[in-house]
Amino acid sequence: MKFLTIPTLLLALLGKAHAHDPATDMATAAQRFLKSLDEKAGKEAHFAWEDKERERWHFVPGNFIKPNGKRLGLTLKDMKPAQRTLAHALLASALSHRGHLEASTVMLLEQILFEIEGRDIRDPYLYHVSIFGKPDASGTWGWRFEGHHLSLNFTLVNGRIFSITPSFWGSNPAEVKEGPYKGLRVLADEEDKARKFVRSLAPPQRKMAILSEKAPRDILTGQDSVIDRKSFFPPKGLPITKMNARQKGWLAEIVEAYAAKHRPEVIEQVTSRNPLLDPEQTYFVWMGSQRAGEGHYYRIQTPKFLFEYDSTQNDANHVHAVWRDFDGDFGRDLLGEHLAKDHAPGKGWVSMFDGKTLKGWKANENEVSFTVKNGCIVANAPGRCHLFYETKKPFRNFEFKAQVMTLPHANAGIYFHTRFQDEGWPKAGFECQINNTYHDPKKTASIYGVKDTLEAPAKDDEWFDVYVKVDGKKVVTKVNGKTVVEWTQPDDWKAGSSFERILGEGTFALQGHDPGSTVLFRNLFVKRLP
Repeated sequence: MKFLTIPTLLLALLGKAHAHDPATDMATAAQRFLKSLDEKAGKEAHFAWEDKERERWHFVPGNFIKPNGKRLGLTLKDMKPAQRTLAHALLASALSHRGHLEASTVMLLEQILFEIEGRDIRDPYLYHVSIFGKPDASGTWGWRFEGHHLSLNFTLVNGRIFSITPSFWGSNPAEVKEGPYKGLRVLADEEDKARKFVRSLAPPQRKMAILSEKAPRDILTGQDSVIDRKSFFPPKGLPITKMNARQKGWLAEIVEAYAAKHRPEVIEQVTSRNPLLDPEQTYFVWMGSQRAGEGHYYRIQTPKFLFEYDSTQNDANHVHAVWRDFDGDFGRDLLGEHLAKDHAPGKGWVSMFDGKTLKGWKANENEVSFTVKNGCIVANAPGRCHLFYETKKPFRNFEFKAQVMTLPHANAGIYFHTRFQDEGWPKAGFECQINNTYHDPKKTASIYGVKDTLEAPAKDDEWFDVYVKVDGKKVVTKVNGKTVVEWTQPDDWKAGSSFERILGEGTFALQGHDPGSTVLFRNLFVKRLP
């Protein structure tokens, strides 16, 4: 087996890689790569945008992938030399020079492992290129470069918005102990800068930051396509607000080790939407030993991003490091915004939320309970609060739809046919319940106190669609397109004394229920009916 080398032609390409914006460079590189393939190779490399493979990712060797031990995409091994050059040019369109060098070195480590172990799975050419959708400088598409210890996933929306997670980098060995590459450490910064940071902590800070003297065997997120929020919320560890200025700078240096693998223009697009470090809600966690050569784990967490690192295997000489987006891996949140902005549900539908502000909404008591973060209305109530939609013309017959996510044990509601009141639970109208695991037996999509469902139709930590329709005296609620409740108001129905719960007309309101409930809303639309 020959050593993996970067062709001379590629070095010339690298010098010009940043002549255009990243979207243009990625699209051009992907187009050239696909054009170079014959029909058979093209089928292996090119997938439909909707293909479920786009959100499957693995950082283990191919034969460890369940259930069939096969990684999809076209391998470098099955490419002609010119095609390998074009595949590396695609990689270089997204990565910095430093990042491309580190990726190539990760692949080189497979050669080193082959020489140590002699196993065929250790092959620097077993890295796969997959392209999803039609590459276009102004289009929506994605691509992946993946093999053992590399899984780099890129999503482009309208050619201008980037999602670069999951971004996984590994190194085995973390440090080469013998041979011509003795002393080689691919991911040294990720380890050394974090150890420098944790050693700087004063005893009270250490008590908050160090959760355990034993490190987990691997990163907690594993290879899940969606992060299990229960492992990370509410956040643990040392908050950034308890760090001094020098420590904040060192924390930023750790994150920079992850970000600097990508082109600066790509990172600029990411940070234009969300900072890598939130000045108020960033947390640092360390587990395991602080001594070099002994097992350790750390993570840096914001409301948006997670940077996770582990080195415990092979006598703490085997690194896994990953950058994740709680809501936006594979561009999920960006695609949702794109759908809301450019693909509204159809004629007659009106957007109720601009994705940036609470313009057009009015809170009553405890108004700080509602904020806008990452394109979502977030209900996180320090006390009861209701957010009323302002309209000059009340709604009688309508269709309403929104995307909702509940955190564990959260309660909220979507009111309709209601009206503004200064405080208290809204007396006018009805509540479409939002509750998947809160102790109230009335679950999501119940018409609260009128017709209730006792089985949750959705899960926490996942986005689900909520739909409400009022037509005459009939009310329908749906979750993810499936009808949950149908109710027709009887002719002799009368308003209640405490809560009216009678069809008429009014506006909408979102509920912030209690201090322990966090619920997110996005893509809110309404359509008036005759």
